[in-house]
Amino acid sequence: MPNKPHGDVRRRRKRQVAYVFRHRCAYCRHRFGSLDQATLDHIVPRSVWPTWSATALALACLDCNHRKADRFPLSIALLLLRHVDPIRPVIRPNDLPVLARLAHANRSTSHLPESTSNSPKCLERTAA
Repeated sequence: MPNKPHGDVRRRRKRQVAYVFRHRCAYCRHRFGSLDQATLDHIVPRSVWPTWSATALALACLDCNHRKADRFPLSIALLLLRHVDPIRPVIRPNDLPVLARLAHANRSTSHLPESTSNSPKCLERTAA
């Protein structure tokens, strides 16, 4: 279900996610009086993982959802960094497509020459 679900499907998904998060914002813990005040947030940005699975969504207030935007929450970013050896970071070739989507989603590496082109040669050069 890569496209945005409509109508009953979306409402049902919101109720499922609200039950898991106990009708509170996943980020600021604000309690919602009704689900009309809540938004569905993709924990992993849709540009990286385009799914509408209930396990990939969080309940968020509009302000928190806008502040998070298309970035990872800090806790997930820290977990990802935990698996990196700071002395010798290794990027496996099968990780490159995900890293490329992350860089594009966050637009945080625009100053690097590798990020200016989407050609496979740039990705190969990054893996070496």
